[in-house]
Amino acid sequence: MARRRQARKPAPEVPVSSFSDIAFLLIIFFILATTLVQIKGVVHEIPSGEKAEAQEEKESASVQLQGSKILLNEEHVDIPELRKRLAKMNLNKKKGDEKVVLLEADGMVTYQTYFDVMSSISAAGGVTAIVQEEK
Repeated sequence: MARRRQARKPAPEVPVSSFSDIAFLLIIFFILATTLVQIKGVVHEIPSGEKAEAQEEKESASVQLQGSKILLNEEHVDIPELRKRLAKMNLNKKKGDEKVVLLEADGMVTYQTYFDVMSSISAAGGVTAIVQEEK
């Protein structure tokens, strides 16, 4: 029996004629969707680091965390005592800079202690200012 030679069918081609239309529509979409607002900066003069006389009289409360010790205005306290003293300061009734409590921690403080102190300050209505040493 003689074998019949089968004609090879050409491989199916992907119609690419619509690709240019799709690319054109995507370009139009991104041009229309993009905002062309130019961000403007504002120049400000930064005040010097000197304290005014009014600021020097107002001392902010400071909390220092040294390992497992908690110091409030350089007095050793524990978490319940810290909460009581912060509540006596009536930080939630004060405004502006009077609500600031400085928080300074060394590298040996546990996260739980740090979190407890931060939440105590926030619960008392204070605003935490974190003090960092410059290297």
